[in-house]
Amino acid sequence: MSFRDADMKERIMSNLRNLKQPFEKFNGIGISHDLHPKERQERKRLVEAAKLEHADVSDDGVENFKFIVVGRGARQRVLKIRK
Repeated sequence: MSFRDADMKERIMSNLRNLKQPFEKFNGIGISHDLHPKERQERKRLVEAAKLEHADVSDDGVENFKFIVVGRGARQRVLKIRK
């Protein structure tokens, strides 16, 4: 599905929690952002850089954390979450 403007997409994506009701007809349906291949490559690069930085700074192993990218455009950043 595509939208004419980013605001409509963001409004729908921010209200996805409303679809998590116990309705049978929504079981097995998933909705996620579709990224351009260049955006996916940039996110992979950001995660790898964060993992290398973590390995240099901390004694705790990278496998104990989950690294996710949040934000869009120049405001992207990597969050480090303990598993």
